[in-house]
Amino acid sequence: MPGDQYRSLAADYHWFFDDVDLQLGCDTPGVRAAIAGLEPGSRVLDAACGIGVDAAALLRRGLDVAAADASEEMVEQARNRLREFGGDGPGRVVASAWTNLPAHFELGIFDAVFCVGNSIAHAAGEAEMVAAFEAMRSVLAPGGILVLDSHDWAIVHDAGNRMTIEPRVVDRDDIRCIRTYTWCLADDFGDPCVLDIVPIFLDGERASLRSYRVQMQPFTRAELKERLATAGFEAIALDAIPGDDRYTATARRPCGGA
Repeated sequence: MPGDQYRSLAADYHWFFDDVDLQLGCDTPGVRAAIAGLEPGSRVLDAACGIGVDAAALLRRGLDVAAADASEEMVEQARNRLREFGGDGPGRVVASAWTNLPAHFELGIFDAVFCVGNSIAHAAGEAEMVAAFEAMRSVLAPGGILVLDSHDWAIVHDAGNRMTIEPRVVDRDDIRCIRTYTWCLADDFGDPCVLDIVPIFLDGERASLRSYRVQMQPFTRAELKERLATAGFEAIALDAIPGDDRYTATARRPCGGA
């Protein structure tokens, strides 16, 4: 479960955002365009809020934000972050699996649901992803939009097993952090892959590291569109940026029907 994978990572997760990213949140062109299409005061749900970086960015843009994450530890970090903006009120930030969202939020209440940061790859397979999408659709108002941000897993898989080191070092409170990622990909596309996230901390002359392992379920762009349609969404659109292994998908809850 995503919550289990991220339990120990919560305290270190902020290191994986540059200082600008901590303010802007997910700022890809597709996500930025989706936000620009919302009226001030629109009710939105960050359905994979992590430590609250994106939820806080949405609040700063004048939106009425609720947030959820499967990890209790991530949710506690998110509440602390949102407290600064008055966005941590009762029932506003909850620990919830995607399929349990209708138990926490009123049906048909949100103008938009965001599930960014490659989070949907933690759905264990096709059935689990469709069930997650159905739950997200149920809390969207008719005509509301779902906004997803994902790796293009075909590009990730073609690149093969590898370790990458972020060129930019994060420097906070006299501690420097070098961020590394090691991909362990299955031979057959579609089988689960593993990402080892290893921050290396430099404190004066001392160096230390911590290692976190998360599992993700690859899917193709076509499979994502098909699963969104199966879950009852329409107007499904996927953008693409040449040379980038990430993309944004948007889908709309139909104005009529359930």
